Amino acid sequence: MFTFKVKAWGQADYAGPGKSQIVGYRAPGRGVLVVQEGTGWVARQDGSRENIGAKSVVMWETGDWVEYGSDGGFKTCDYWAATEPLEEWEARVAEIFGPEDSSGPG
Repeated sequence: MFTFKVKAWGQADYAGPGKSQIVGYRAPGRGVLVVQEGTGWVARQDGSRENIGAKSVVMWETGDWVEYGSDGGFKTCDYWAATEPLEEWEARVAEIFGPEDSSGPG
């Protein structure tokens, strides 16, 4: 058994139809994902996937690859023992969506 104090948590409702995905990153600390409704998948760093559904629980250790998503929608709740440093999160988001334009509109 292991326990940890929760430093960050979240809930998400990835409504279908359509694909949704949490882009891969290294777990900053132990984490738990609970699928409350629907179906989805978790991916390993090698790209292999495992299907998950309602009442599934996924646990990550510090440094594990974290990537999951759904092709039809699912509702999840996640808990983390540590938070991803802001700089790493910003770099990951910029890699996906491009650098943020800080000049504003106009």
